[in-house]
Amino acid sequence: MFLSYLKLINFRNYKYLEVNFNKGINYILGENAKGKTNLVEAIYFLSIARSFKTNNIKELFKKNSDDFFVKGIFNSNSDSNNELEIYANSKGKRITLNNKKIAKTSELSRYISALVFTPNDTFLLKDSPKDRRYFMNLNISKLYKNYPYYLNNYEKLLKERNSILKEENIDYSLLNVVTNELIDTSKEIYSYRNKFFEQINDKINSIYKELDENNNKISVKYESFISDLDNYKNLANKIYKDSLKEDILKKVTTKGIHKEDFSIYLNEKDIGIYGSQGENRLINLSLILTPYFINNEFNIKPIVILDDVLSELDMHHESKLINFLNNLEQVFITGTKENNLLKNNVYYVDNDDVYRR
Repeated sequence: MFLSYLKLINFRNYKYLEVNFNKGINYILGENAKGKTNLVEAIYFLSIARSFKTNNIKELFKKNSDDFFVKGIFNSNSDSNNELEIYANSKGKRITLNNKKIAKTSELSRYISALVFTPNDTFLLKDSPKDRRYFMNLNISKLYKNYPYYLNNYEKLLKERNSILKEENIDYSLLNVVTNELIDTSKEIYSYRNKFFEQINDKINSIYKELDENNNKISVKYESFISDLDNYKNLANKIYKDSLKEDILKKVTTKGIHKEDFSIYLNEKDIGIYGSQGENRLINLSLILTPYFINNEFNIKPIVILDDVLSELDMHHESKLINFLNNLEQVFITGTKENNLLKNNVYYVDNDDVYRR
């Protein structure tokens, strides 16, 4: 799958733009603050109807506008095209695929997928567990169609359980019912997460070796709420029973999959603690690229978006990365300098214009 056509109206700095793209690497070249990141942000927006830069939809409106429109045409290997359109204003979004309304944004993963790396992702393993859980949940949702259902159900049950804990006179019968439902849903989520990290560990080392020739060993550790699928419900019941006093005191559910995390180890050392910035950059890049090589239920390969990925790489690692990316179906790279390794499919960005020479 690849994006062949993009249309923007009032998106960020673009009042009106139409541009065609090709398979392989598309190099988005221009000075800083001219719209390179805004362009790839729009491409990513088509995949999940949200930005990788902000949660505030109004920040995506062009100045003095109160709405925007994004359209993409995606070509698949079966020679069929999908036309995706998203209109957004302060009240919400309207999404259509081939002129048919998409009710839930999670449905987009069945047709379009994208992976993104930004300069901030260098610090993913040093940031808060919340950021890593977002990365985990987002990528699993793109791989398995039922995962968003269980995740949404868990969030509803967690909210209900927390509401019960805040009551002055707690209904323990209701609390027990909700807790059991929470455990059932947690078990399903754990099975998906555990499978995801098994697949990550199976692929990440081979990707990292393509980017850095050092004989290092990477392992990803999933820090799960409970790590025994066969005895999950019994163990979870015991944990919730043991933590009930603390939950009542704090009026919130203190244990559960909403607290889970993961770490990456380089030669058995936590990269988030001991890794250099260069090591963090390459390992995080490897982590973000790994889902590309995991088989998913939608049978589509994601578009890869790399924002300012080359700026802190030396020539050796830059060459290794570009050689690796040449094997992927479609990649978008932003940069500020001409690059001898990226002479084809170069798109020049200058304010609200994108053109090819």
